[in-house]
Amino acid sequence: MKNIYNLKRYAIYVLSMFVTILWTGCENTVLNLEPVDNFYDTNAFSSPERCELAVIGAYDAAQCGLYSNGTRTRGYPFGAASIILSEMRGEDMNLTQTFYNPVYSSTINLSTGNIVSMWETSFEAINRYNVVIQGIEEAGKAGVITNELKEQYLGECYFLRALTYHNLMVHFAYPYNIEGNNNYGLPVYLTPTTSPDQIEEHLNIGRSSVKDTYTQILTDLENAEHMLPETIGESPISRASKGAAIALKTRVYLHERNWGKVIEEAVKLKEGIYSLEPDPATPFISFSSNKESIFSIANSATDNGGVNGAMSAMFNAHTGGRAMCPTSPILYNSKFWREDDKRRNLLYYRESDKYYWCDKYTHGGVYDEWAPIIRYAEVLLNQAEAEARLEHKTEALALLNEVRNRSLDDYENKEYKEEDFNSIQELVEAILWERRIEFHGEGRRWEDIHRLAADDLCPTGGIPAKIEYSKATGKGAFVIGGELDPDWLPEALQAVPYTDRRFLWPIPQNDLIRNPKLAEQQNLDW
Repeated sequence: MKNIYNLKRYAIYVLSMFVTILWTGCENTVLNLEPVDNFYDTNAFSSPERCELAVIGAYDAAQCGLYSNGTRTRGYPFGAASIILSEMRGEDMNLTQTFYNPVYSSTINLSTGNIVSMWETSFEAINRYNVVIQGIEEAGKAGVITNELKEQYLGECYFLRALTYHNLMVHFAYPYNIEGNNNYGLPVYLTPTTSPDQIEEHLNIGRSSVKDTYTQILTDLENAEHMLPETIGESPISRASKGAAIALKTRVYLHERNWGKVIEEAVKLKEGIYSLEPDPATPFISFSSNKESIFSIANSATDNGGVNGAMSAMFNAHTGGRAMCPTSPILYNSKFWREDDKRRNLLYYRESDKYYWCDKYTHGGVYDEWAPIIRYAEVLLNQAEAEARLEHKTEALALLNEVRNRSLDDYENKEYKEEDFNSIQELVEAILWERRIEFHGEGRRWEDIHRLAADDLCPTGGIPAKIEYSKATGKGAFVIGGELDPDWLPEALQAVPYTDRRFLWPIPQNDLIRNPKLAEQQNLDW
């Protein structure tokens, strides 16, 4: 009886995921077309307009999933949650309230709302991509859409699937170069679940290896690169493109430690349509139209993750913000961050607590700012690190300076020189610090902590020690080049080695009940 109950519960979950999530997300235009229970079977891909709406629905699944008990929309997985939670797993931001404390203090469990929602909304989104892939392929065969549109739509879904799987990998699996945990990656679902008949098949799909999961991610990105045009529509930043697929490959290959492939992909964009903006603030002020943003998840005043799912709520200390996630002195005080760096203008100082806050997202109460997923600055720094790892010091230095110099006045007298680094290790360290400064508040920090856990040159070792906001408040903690008071880093926030079970998030309890196969493949010691 228990197994029958579990299977029925899983069936209800999957079907509700399909009916409720697939066609009733934030895009109200889909709802106005047909009753939900008839939409897919009869009309979902019956016209070019409906095919387009189905693809828009795939983006909606990435932007705005249902949280916790499924009654509220939040920015899962990519509307804001991937950014906020990745920052909370790192040390470059602090926490003022208990909202993200299980993630910040690594006191999570199998039912922690943030972990459950990231897992469930990600796989709901993956199923949605798969449904659209199948429907678009059928529409193409039936002549409903042109082959050109079919290729574009498939490429967009392949890109989103790769992006979603990679985000899951950095939270629920070990990095590419660490053995252990039975080498578990993720369950790879390439076909949709849209009826009870298909549930049994998916219940038998267990976790692939880390290597095989990465292989599938890169297969999707290769397909996306060849299928996608350079830009789509009037808001190209919010739609996947050929350049977005290539840029994401540089990130994925960096995690694979395949330095040569990082460089090979990055040079494809060298003479393309992307470039650094002269002002580092531009990608955030003009988030929907700039030359540097390669792909972002679109939000609007009427379609967003709400007050509890927006960067401009959680990071923002202005009126309308919740001031929950301030900048840490660990980052601010770094000797690698010059005092005259323009990126310090992207911080806001609040006198009441003598603390700094990330000021990239300031539309508190509106929450319309787009979530930056990948910028050209990252491609350059990905390549810089790969060049340095291969001991191409001159090339690495030029790329590092290209990003750093745009934030420095009179940079000719301030840029890095080869004599500043006595070893490749020192150069890599500078590149890694540049990433922390450049992408502060953009969710890149945990990705680097994860992939560098057991690095040969600059290992992070695992979850880093963190400052407790209340212990550093009003203490004059922010001093460029200043020391950190050990009292600011309490025992509860000390470093956690990557060998500790807390380094990996557990598969949520709900899915262990739904899927006996995954129950046998839980992360070690959970």
